Amino acid sequence: MTGFPHSDLVTAYDQLTAALARFANALHHSDHSLWVPLTDAEVAAGIDPRSKAIALYCNLWHSGDGDGRRTESRHGLVAIDDSLVPQVQEINAAKRHFQQATRPFSQQQAAWRKHLQTRGAELRDALATKGLTRLHLKQCYRQLPLVERQPEHVGFNWYSSGRSIKRVSLGAAQDALCKMGGDKPHIALQLKQLGQLPPDTPLAQVQQQAPLMRCNLRFATAPERQALNLSLPLLYVAHPGQPLPSHNEPPLTPPEGRQRRIRSDCRLEEEPFLPSLRIHRYQEGP
Repeated sequence: MTGFPHSDLVTAYDQLTAALARFANALHHSDHSLWVPLTDAEVAAGIDPRSKAIALYCNLWHSGDGDGRRTESRHGLVAIDDSLVPQVQEINAAKRHFQQATRPFSQQQAAWRKHLQTRGAELRDALATKGLTRLHLKQCYRQLPLVERQPEHVGFNWYSSGRSIKRVSLGAAQDALCKMGGDKPHIALQLKQLGQLPPDTPLAQVQQQAPLMRCNLRFATAPERQALNLSLPLLYVAHPGQPLPSHNEPPLTPPEGRQRRIRSDCRLEEEPFLPSLRIHRYQEGP
């Protein structure tokens, strides 16, 4: 097995953190307007919105609690001078470079786990000195959101109803259930139900997506509208002293439950036919 290319990874990491440090210093000394909502706990702790924005942009690490797959997110508006645009672009390029540098490790992760006992010490030491062993890769990879002009209005909206729907054949569903253990009573019951369907029955696997913040921008000049998903405060270019664009102030956490009506043309049955696989049948009729 070839050695793990940790030198490339550490170099990419150094480039990313150096670019973030320069941007954090510039943002700290900026007198441009910003709005970043704070939790009650953050207000009580004396955290100011500018410091929170900087912390969000520079946070590359796991918090140590909660679901490690979730990223720390926060909406908001942060105005910057156009001289900082190259710095933001440099950070985003460094993030892409770092992501590319991690791919060899991701592709060989299983093999490297097997060899940790004999070959892991050097790798762990090399990464630990840079804090890489506790990096939150999704937060490392995500790009800083930037628009290079000032919006007139920004509308923030939680989108909590997203889901992905993938067509699945009866045979594929049967194979997936068998891999889960056909001797288990609840799996055997679903296999029996599946066996009662015609072979060409269309099925769909449904995956609920995590809530996300949707940002809708309106500008004074064409193109007048832009929309994007937002996990970090939006950076936009403005002149010093310009007020923030008008905007709404949604809650910091997404509302519970579905916020949009179920489409009238939704053809999937509401209850899953195969709960273990989140697979639904299509409704009969027109």
